[in-house]
Amino acid sequence: MDFISDVAINLLAHRIGSRVLAFLSGGRFQGERGFAWGFAVAVGGLVLIVPLVAFIAWMIHTGS
Repeated sequence: MDFISDVAINLLAHRIGSRVLAFLSGGRFQGERGFAWGFAVAVGGLVLIVPLVAFIAWMIHTGS
């Protein structure tokens, strides 16, 4: 079961990262092989985690 969730998150991060990088590169980024796949997953993972980090930072800021 853990494998299925890892694959789902990996594919979601790749799709989001590919879209973001394609937007930033004017549509030239494909992200289909090797380093490009990993780079797209890393960018997508950052995009997925940023709202959570911002929410935690906001909660810490308003709590003090």
